[in-house]
Amino acid sequence: MKSDDKEVEAKKEVQVEKADLSPDEKMEVLKSEVDSYNEKFMRVAADFDNFRKRIERDRLQQSLRIKGEVVSKFLEVIDTIDKANESEYPDLESSVQGLSGIQKLVSSFMGSMNIEKFDPEGEQFDFRFHEALTTVEKEGVEPNTIVDVVQSGYKLEGEVLRPAKVVVSKSLEENKEKVEIKGE
Repeated sequence: MKSDDKEVEAKKEVQVEKADLSPDEKMEVLKSEVDSYNEKFMRVAADFDNFRKRIERDRLQQSLRIKGEVVSKFLEVIDTIDKANESEYPDLESSVQGLSGIQKLVSSFMGSMNIEKFDPEGEQFDFRFHEALTTVEKEGVEPNTIVDVVQSGYKLEGEVLRPAKVVVSKSLEENKEKVEIKGE
């Protein structure tokens, strides 16, 4: 017999017994049933609260672990920048080579973290990936085309980490229509 079947049988027996009981005795039986259900409910509530706390603790630990992994990978970049800052460069060419090395190290770090840089110049404006700083009129360019990238955008595993800050073209007709409306 399943536990549900056992409960149904126990309820039937209690109902049969209740028929033979006085009102005060029935009240006591019902009170004990309510107490039993209340105790079960309190146990379930406590189990759920413990589960919620464990999930929150695990989430915080995972977040801390992820931060640690990112920072530990970035420490090499910081060390290289510190060494470059302390170095004395005999000429401009060696300074540029040092900066180029740091840029390659940062690119390698970003690649290891699945961070990709995107430069949308010439693409159609898309508010999900781009932040328009201003619009300009530009002949020979379709409206809503990105004509300049002020700051590159970045994606983390395909999701936008930071939108690209861009300048977007607008049509020449829009401005002419506004002038005609004001002139009327």
